[in-house]
Order: sequence, then structure tokens, then C-alpha cells
Amino acid sequence: MPETPNTPSPATHGAYANSNADERRLQLMQSRAEALFLHHPHPLFELDPLGHFRHANLAAARFAGLHENEGQGLHFSRFLEADDSAQVERHFQQAAEGHTSRCLATIRTPDGQRHRVRLTLLPVIHEGHVMGIYAMLEEPDALRGAATVTPAAQRLVEAMPVGVALLDLTQQDYPVVLCNQALCRLLDMPRDVIEGHPLPVLRERESLAVRELHTALARRQPIRERLTLTRRGGQPLPIQLYLQPLEAADGDSEAVRQMLALHVPLHDTDSGSRAMERGVML
Repeated sequence: MPETPNTPSPATHGAYANSNADERRLQLMQSRAEALFLHHPHPLFELDPLGHFRHANLAAARFAGLHENEGQGLHFSRFLEADDSAQVERHFQQAAEGHTSRCLATIRTPDGQRHRVRLTLLPVIHEGHVMGIYAMLEEPDALRGAATVTPAAQRLVEAMPVGVALLDLTQQDYPVVLCNQALCRLLDMPRDVIEGHPLPVLRERESLAVRELHTALARRQPIRERLTLTRRGGQPLPIQLYLQPLEAADGDSEAVRQMLALHVPLHDTDSGSRAMERGVML
């Protein structure tokens, strides 16, 4: 008798069809994920679990001024301001442990430009293991609609010997757009805890001096007040706080969008006076 060819059983045929359907669904999901990564409007970088660049999307390539392959293998720390390295590394380690993390950071691109960004670190997890990390860059909320801070002004603020913060007068509660390392040391706070948030001293509205400061901010007027800061460890620190509006190009006080805040310990008021004389024109 002629042999009957082997034909798959209905159960085998069904399993094969399901396998093909699962594979097609997986391919479709991968295609969608790749398209979302490639065409996302914000700069997106894919890092390995140690922080080395793997891939960049189109927006990231434009942001960094690099072709995708140029940045592969480089560690993210090469593009950070030195003052931001420790806090970004701390947030990266949180992402490497599987937790989404966010912070503010200053990015230096190869062409020498400095960009203040909100950095979101998203872990890529497969079967319980972190396989990589997406780093997404966004303009901080406190900077949207604010006047541009030039690189020269950033360097000048950082070089001042007293604690300096630049406040955004266009936003509610006047968030800090930029601060220097001297202020971080004075307040005993990391930069990402200060920037993007209201100035710590302005939160104590019960104080008459602080209410006077808020009035001056609302009217965009200069003021000088003596206050006592409470540092993170609980130690009191008497200071003199200077608020100085940064003049608009046409001198219109209503157009003033930023205020300079200098924190000067009372034993060093001469430094504050010299810093105010120098000024910062943004």
C-alpha cells in the first residue's frame, strides 16, 4: 500500500498558527517601539547599564551635532558639567536599579554649547533585569518662556564668590532657573534640589522680611534684607539677601523677566556689594 504522507494534527497546526501570530505581534511591537524611539520629538539616548551610549534618535543627533555612530561607546559623564556629575550619577544608579529617575543637568555638546535640561532616566527591563537605560532630555518647566541665559552669563554666575540664584519672574513662586556651586555649598543642598524650585528662603512667608521680598519680586524692584537661613543640617546661618532685577534691553521694568538673588553671609557683606556692582546682563 502506498504510504500516507504525515499530516499535522489539528492541535499541532493550531500551536504553529499561534506561534506565528505571537511572532508577528512581537515584530509589530518592536517596529512600533523603534519608530517611537527614532521619531520622538525629544532627544533620546539609549545607554547600556554602565552608562555608555548605544543609540541616539534623530532629535538627539541634532541636539548633539553628532551622527549616531560617533557617540557609540562614550560614557554619558563626558557631556556633563563637572558640578552635575555626582548628582546625575546618583540618579543613573537609581535607574540602573529599575527605578525611573529625574533631575536637572547642564549638558555640554561637542560644539561647546551648554544646555540646561530636565533629564529623565527610564530603565529598560526584560524578565526582571535592566538591559539598558533611556535618557530623555527636555527643556525644564522653569525655563519655558523665560529669557535666554547666555553661556557668558552662566560662567559669570558660577564664578561669583557668593551664593547666586537667578529667579524666573514669569512663573508662579519664582522658580530658580540657574544657581552656582557657592549657593549649593551655602545651603548644603545639591543643585537639582534648588533649580526648578522656589528659592528656599522665599518659602517662609510668615516672616515679615520674606513678605517684603515677595512684594519686591512682584513689583520687580531691588531690595536688601537680613534673614536667617536654616541649612539642611538644621544650623542657622545669618545672611544678607540682595534681590536685583535684570533690566530689559529697553529699560522697561514691566518687561523684566529675571531677578538676581545673592546670598551673602553677614561676615562677608563686602563680597555681596562687589558682586552687585559687577551685575549680570543676560
